[in-house]
Amino acid sequence: MALLLSIIFSSLLLGSLLILKDLPFVEGTILASGAGERWSVRILTPILLLGGMIVPIYLGGSPSSETLVEYSTSGTVTILAISLATFLAVKITGRFSRFPAIAYAFMAAIAGTTMASGNRLNASLCASYALSWIAAPLLCAALAAGIYRIYAISTKNRTIHLAVLDARLLAVSTLLAFLLLAVTGYNSSLVLAFLPSNSGLPILAQLAIVVGCAMTSYLILSKRVSQRKWDIADSELDINSQSVLAVLMAMVITLVLFSGNIPGLIGLTATPVPPGTMFVAALAGISVSRNRALVEGKDITSSVFAIFFSPALAMMAAFCITKVAGDSLTGIIFILTLFLLAVTGSALLRSKEDKEIQNGIMLSRERQAFSTQKTLSALEAKAKINKKDLLDKLEGKRKELVDFALGIGDQKKFMEKIYDDLKDVRSMEDGPDKDARTDELLSSLRERMYFTSEINDFYARSEILHKDFNRRLAEAFPNLTENERKLANLLRQGFSSKYIASLMNIAPKSVEINRYRLRAKLGLRREDNLIKFIKSI
Repeated sequence: MALLLSIIFSSLLLGSLLILKDLPFVEGTILASGAGERWSVRILTPILLLGGMIVPIYLGGSPSSETLVEYSTSGTVTILAISLATFLAVKITGRFSRFPAIAYAFMAAIAGTTMASGNRLNASLCASYALSWIAAPLLCAALAAGIYRIYAISTKNRTIHLAVLDARLLAVSTLLAFLLLAVTGYNSSLVLAFLPSNSGLPILAQLAIVVGCAMTSYLILSKRVSQRKWDIADSELDINSQSVLAVLMAMVITLVLFSGNIPGLIGLTATPVPPGTMFVAALAGISVSRNRALVEGKDITSSVFAIFFSPALAMMAAFCITKVAGDSLTGIIFILTLFLLAVTGSALLRSKEDKEIQNGIMLSRERQAFSTQKTLSALEAKAKINKKDLLDKLEGKRKELVDFALGIGDQKKFMEKIYDDLKDVRSMEDGPDKDARTDELLSSLRERMYFTSEINDFYARSEILHKDFNRRLAEAFPNLTENERKLANLLRQGFSSKYIASLMNIAPKSVEINRYRLRAKLGLRREDNLIKFIKSI
């Protein structure tokens, strides 16, 4: 029973760390490449991740099987000590870095418990792992830089239509997305090291426990994971498609290489590799190739810091916990108590940070409201004499703009109806002249339905009319994209999702998705009203 509880506890603990810290970098990269929008990728994501983790069981070992031989037959206290040490190392390192190198901390925690148990470590193997941990991000950076440079040279003198190029990039990105998901699961199969062969529990039962724990962790953390992956896709990977493709390909190749025996040819070894660390390394490599910074220097520094600090801290923590606890029920209780204290402290600290963030948002809103009020007071003082005339003109222009926009929507609806009627006429039996004329009308009406010039004219007028709002919006939220600023402008003017879809040439469902992303970037809570907040800017 104790061993079963340790499997559940450890799987939940490490599974949640992997899902929360590393998975967003995988899914965010896939989203930025465009492959994440495909249903095949969405459906196969959990299957490929879990499938990749399960494969090592049937292959007779994980990428780190040499180190885990003794560990897989160890006791409950050791399992819990490794889990707790990894958790503490990741949490502490996470205070300084967004890339806490979970995989490295886990492997170092195993070494710490091994030393505490009186067993000697294989010095050459430890050195090989340490070198591999440094070599993996360096290789990923070099690959990303080389792939981007090769792509830039190969396409420099080619004349290819952008639509064809985008289609090819999307096809390659989709294939790479499948590979990245599968190899991430395989390389991160270190969680399945918690399946002891001598526990008496069938391997399928143990596997079901781990999968259940993984699903539980994902359901609990899905909201935070979703927010993080969109932040990565929209902010950190707000770059051209070629750069995203280079990041994706470099991560895949690095994970594949360090999941097999190829590194052994140069004195290295297969090892779990943290996707977050590879992500920042790939961006750093492309920055060198493009001669333009795609990642902040502090992120590179903190990532390098985590590579060394996180495993060192995990090793020391695992050694101390194992030594203090001993192999007894009292030791297990001690470890669990220590874990609960650590979780409670982390939760309190996070709650304090969230409160500070909320206070910061409230203070920003108050300052914004004060600034707006001050601006309005100054305008009222200057325009007191002709205030009524100015308001009448402004209202007239707004009404003209709204009527213009509604007219576009009505015309488009009318054209769609005519287009459908002509298609029915075209399907009737008749002579070739009628068919030719019908085809000509269908083609003309289809071109007329897009209203490109009218819509561009509408946005131009809207920019002039609401230039003060657009300026304040850009100052308060500089990370918004052009489409998000357009959506905010249309919402402020009171357009419904139906008309917004017409004006932006997208489906009504896409409008709702864009509204959700806009809410997240504005820092709104669920109970906050998006339109009221936009009008308050």
